[in-house]
Amino acid sequence: MTFLDSHSGRALYDLSDEQAQKTGEWKDGIGKIHNQAVKNDLLKRYLATLEAFQENHTPQTYPGSPALVKQLMQPNQRAVCFELHPAEFEVLQSHLSEDQRFRLVNKDAQQFLIDFLPARQSDGALLIDPSYEIKDDYSTIARLTNNVHKRWKAGVIMVWYPMLPEGRHETLKADLKDAVFYELIGPERARGMYGTGLAVLNAPDGFHESFTAATEEMKELLFP
Repeated sequence: MTFLDSHSGRALYDLSDEQAQKTGEWKDGIGKIHNQAVKNDLLKRYLATLEAFQENHTPQTYPGSPALVKQLMQPNQRAVCFELHPAEFEVLQSHLSEDQRFRLVNKDAQQFLIDFLPARQSDGALLIDPSYEIKDDYSTIARLTNNVHKRWKAGVIMVWYPMLPEGRHETLKADLKDAVFYELIGPERARGMYGTGLAVLNAPDGFHESFTAATEEMKELLFP
Protein backbone atom coordinates (compact mmCIF):
# COMPACT_ATOMS: atom_id res chain seq x y z
CA MET A 1 0.00 0.00 0.00
CA THR A 2 1.22 3.48 -0.88
CA PHE A 3 0.26 6.83 0.65
CA LEU A 4 0.83 9.96 -1.41
CA ASP A 5 0.71 13.54 -0.13
CA SER A 6 0.65 16.35 -2.69
CA HIS A 7 1.47 19.24 -0.35
CA SER A 8 3.31 17.76 2.62
CA GLY A 9 4.59 20.88 4.34
CA ARG A 10 7.18 20.38 7.06
CA ALA A 11 5.48 17.38 8.73
CA LEU A 12 5.78 18.78 12.28
CA TYR A 13 4.46 22.09 13.61
CA ASP A 14 5.23 23.91 16.83
CA LEU A 15 1.97 25.41 18.12
CA SER A 16 3.90 27.59 20.53
CA ASP A 17 5.99 29.38 17.89
CA GLU A 18 5.38 32.98 16.85
CA GLN A 19 3.51 32.23 13.63
CA ALA A 20 1.16 29.70 15.22
CA GLN A 21 0.41 32.09 18.08
CA LYS A 22 -0.17 34.95 15.66
CA THR A 23 -2.76 33.18 13.51
CA GLY A 24 -4.24 31.11 16.34
CA GLU A 25 -6.05 28.91 13.83
CA TRP A 26 -5.27 25.75 15.79
CA LYS A 27 -7.21 27.06 18.79
CA ASP A 28 -10.49 26.69 16.87
CA GLY A 29 -9.54 23.19 15.71
CA ILE A 30 -7.37 20.79 17.64
CA GLY A 31 -7.37 23.21 20.57
CA LYS A 32 -11.07 22.46 21.15
CA ILE A 33 -10.80 18.71 20.67
CA HIS A 34 -7.57 17.81 22.43
CA ASN A 35 -8.14 16.12 25.81
CA GLN A 36 -11.88 15.83 25.18
CA ALA A 37 -13.72 12.66 26.18
CA VAL A 38 -14.90 11.77 22.68
CA LYS A 39 -17.35 8.96 21.94
CA ASN A 40 -16.67 8.19 18.28
CA ASP A 41 -14.17 5.37 17.65
CA LEU A 42 -12.44 7.21 14.78
CA LEU A 43 -11.96 10.34 16.87
CA LYS A 44 -10.65 8.19 19.73
CA ARG A 45 -8.10 6.64 17.39
CA TYR A 46 -7.06 10.04 16.07
CA LEU A 47 -6.55 11.47 19.56
CA ALA A 48 -4.68 8.33 20.65
CA THR A 49 -2.38 8.67 17.63
CA LEU A 50 -1.83 12.33 18.44
CA GLU A 51 -1.06 11.51 22.07
CA ALA A 52 1.46 8.82 21.07
CA PHE A 53 3.12 11.27 18.69
CA GLN A 54 3.38 14.02 21.31
CA GLU A 55 4.87 11.61 23.84
CA ASN A 56 7.86 11.36 21.47
CA HIS A 57 7.99 15.12 20.91
CA THR A 58 6.28 17.81 23.02
CA PRO A 59 2.65 18.56 23.94
CA GLN A 60 2.88 21.64 21.71
CA THR A 61 4.10 19.75 18.63
CA TYR A 62 1.39 18.94 16.11
CA PRO A 63 1.83 16.34 13.35
CA GLY A 64 1.09 17.20 9.76
CA SER A 65 -0.23 14.46 7.50
CA PRO A 66 3.20 12.85 6.78
CA ALA A 67 3.92 12.53 10.51
CA LEU A 68 0.48 11.06 11.18
CA VAL A 69 1.00 8.55 8.38
CA LYS A 70 4.37 7.59 9.84
CA GLN A 71 2.62 6.81 13.14
CA LEU A 72 0.20 4.44 11.38
CA MET A 73 2.30 2.83 8.63
CA GLN A 74 3.28 -0.82 8.56
CA PRO A 75 6.87 -1.87 7.75
CA ASN A 76 5.92 -3.01 4.22
CA GLN A 77 4.05 0.18 3.32
CA ARG A 78 5.52 3.27 1.71
CA ALA A 79 4.82 6.95 1.22
CA VAL A 80 5.59 9.57 -1.42
CA CYS A 81 5.55 13.15 -0.12
CA PHE A 82 5.71 16.20 -2.37
CA GLU A 83 6.75 19.64 -1.13
CA LEU A 84 7.78 22.43 -3.50
CA HIS A 85 8.82 25.18 -1.07
CA PRO A 86 12.60 24.83 -0.45
CA ALA A 87 12.58 25.82 3.22
CA GLU A 88 9.60 23.59 4.03
CA PHE A 89 11.18 20.71 2.11
CA GLU A 90 14.40 21.07 4.07
CA VAL A 91 12.50 20.70 7.36
CA LEU A 92 10.50 17.79 5.93
CA GLN A 93 13.78 16.06 5.06
CA SER A 94 15.14 16.59 8.55
CA HIS A 95 12.17 14.74 10.01
CA LEU A 96 11.62 11.92 7.53
CA SER A 97 14.65 11.33 5.29
CA GLU A 98 16.01 8.53 7.50
CA ASP A 99 12.79 6.52 7.19
CA GLN A 100 13.34 4.28 4.16
CA ARG A 101 9.60 3.89 3.64
CA PHE A 102 9.36 7.57 2.61
CA ARG A 103 10.25 9.07 -0.74
CA LEU A 104 10.47 12.87 -0.46
CA VAL A 105 10.04 14.83 -3.68
CA ASN A 106 10.98 18.52 -4.03
CA LYS A 107 8.74 19.10 -7.04
CA ASP A 108 5.37 20.60 -7.93
CA ALA A 109 2.82 17.83 -7.44
CA GLN A 110 0.48 19.43 -9.96
CA GLN A 111 3.08 18.75 -12.64
CA PHE A 112 4.77 15.56 -11.46
CA LEU A 113 2.33 13.60 -9.27
CA ILE A 114 1.10 11.49 -12.18
CA ASP A 115 4.65 10.17 -12.69
CA PHE A 116 4.75 8.75 -9.15
CA LEU A 117 1.40 6.96 -9.07
CA PRO A 118 1.34 3.26 -8.14
CA ALA A 119 0.18 0.63 -10.61
CA ARG A 120 -3.44 1.01 -11.69
CA GLN A 121 -4.77 -1.75 -9.41
CA SER A 122 -2.43 -1.15 -6.46
CA ASP A 123 -3.96 -0.18 -3.12
CA GLY A 124 -3.24 3.20 -1.64
CA ALA A 125 -4.47 6.66 -0.78
CA LEU A 126 -3.72 10.20 -1.95
CA LEU A 127 -4.23 13.40 0.03
CA ILE A 128 -4.40 16.65 -1.94
CA ASP A 129 -4.42 19.67 0.37
CA PRO A 130 -2.90 22.84 -1.10
CA SER A 131 -3.15 26.25 0.55
CA TYR A 132 -5.38 27.58 -2.25
CA GLU A 133 -3.52 30.88 -2.06
CA ILE A 134 -3.60 30.93 -5.87
CA LYS A 135 -7.15 31.46 -7.16
CA ASP A 136 -6.64 29.06 -10.06
CA ASP A 137 -5.88 26.23 -7.63
CA TYR A 138 -9.56 25.39 -7.35
CA SER A 139 -9.78 24.50 -11.05
CA THR A 140 -6.26 23.05 -11.45
CA ILE A 141 -6.65 20.83 -8.40
CA ALA A 142 -9.93 19.48 -9.79
CA ARG A 143 -8.18 18.73 -13.08
CA LEU A 144 -5.33 16.97 -11.28
CA THR A 145 -7.76 14.92 -9.21
CA ASN A 146 -9.74 13.78 -12.22
CA ASN A 147 -6.54 12.81 -14.06
CA VAL A 148 -5.27 10.80 -11.09
CA HIS A 149 -8.60 9.03 -10.69
CA LYS A 150 -8.58 8.11 -14.38
CA ARG A 151 -5.10 6.57 -14.13
CA TRP A 152 -5.27 5.01 -10.65
CA LYS A 153 -8.64 3.34 -10.26
CA ALA A 154 -7.79 1.50 -7.03
CA GLY A 155 -6.58 4.59 -5.18
CA VAL A 156 -8.61 6.39 -2.52
CA ILE A 157 -8.37 10.12 -3.28
CA MET A 158 -9.08 12.81 -0.67
CA VAL A 159 -9.14 16.52 -1.55
CA TRP A 160 -9.29 19.07 1.26
CA TYR A 161 -10.69 22.54 0.59
CA PRO A 162 -11.42 25.64 2.69
CA MET A 163 -14.84 27.27 2.75
CA LEU A 164 -14.49 31.03 2.42
CA PRO A 165 -17.07 33.79 1.91
CA GLU A 166 -15.91 34.22 -1.70
CA GLY A 167 -17.25 30.74 -2.45
CA ARG A 168 -14.43 29.69 -4.78
CA HIS A 169 -14.66 26.12 -3.48
CA GLU A 170 -17.87 25.76 -5.50
CA THR A 171 -15.72 25.77 -8.65
CA LEU A 172 -13.74 22.83 -7.30
CA LYS A 173 -16.91 20.94 -6.38
CA ALA A 174 -18.49 21.53 -9.76
CA ASP A 175 -15.41 20.32 -11.63
CA LEU A 176 -14.72 17.20 -9.57
CA LYS A 177 -16.18 14.04 -11.02
CA ASP A 178 -17.38 11.05 -9.00
CA ALA A 179 -16.62 12.69 -5.64
CA VAL A 180 -18.64 12.60 -2.42
CA PHE A 181 -18.38 15.79 -0.37
CA TYR A 182 -18.21 16.12 3.40
CA GLU A 183 -18.33 19.56 4.99
CA LEU A 184 -17.93 20.87 8.50
CA ILE A 185 -19.58 24.30 8.59
CA GLY A 186 -19.43 26.81 11.42
CA PRO A 187 -20.93 30.29 11.76
CA GLU A 188 -20.55 32.28 8.55
CA ARG A 189 -18.06 35.14 8.61
CA ALA A 190 -17.54 38.22 6.52
CA ARG A 191 -13.87 37.28 6.31
CA GLY A 192 -11.86 34.13 6.86
CA MET A 193 -12.60 30.43 6.75
CA TYR A 194 -15.97 29.44 8.17
CA GLY A 195 -15.87 25.78 7.22
CA THR A 196 -13.78 22.97 5.84
CA GLY A 197 -14.54 20.36 3.23
CA LEU A 198 -13.27 17.00 2.05
CA ALA A 199 -14.00 15.48 -1.35
CA VAL A 200 -13.49 11.72 -1.47
CA LEU A 201 -13.26 9.49 -4.52
CA ASN A 202 -13.30 5.69 -4.39
CA ALA A 203 -13.92 5.55 -0.65
CA PRO A 204 -13.61 2.11 0.98
CA ASP A 205 -16.66 0.22 2.20
CA GLY A 206 -18.14 1.69 5.35
CA PHE A 207 -16.30 4.98 5.03
CA HIS A 208 -19.40 7.12 4.51
CA GLU A 209 -21.17 5.93 7.65
CA SER A 210 -18.05 6.09 9.83
CA PHE A 211 -16.89 9.48 8.62
CA THR A 212 -20.35 11.02 8.83
CA ALA A 213 -20.69 9.87 12.45
CA ALA A 214 -17.29 11.35 13.30
CA THR A 215 -18.23 14.61 11.61
CA GLU A 216 -21.40 14.92 13.66
CA GLU A 217 -19.45 14.67 16.91
CA MET A 218 -16.85 17.11 15.56
CA LYS A 219 -19.62 19.65 15.01
CA GLU A 220 -20.69 19.32 18.64
CA LEU A 221 -17.14 19.86 19.85
CA LEU A 222 -16.18 22.70 17.53
CA PHE A 223 -19.46 24.60 17.42
CA PRO A 224 -21.20 24.03 20.79
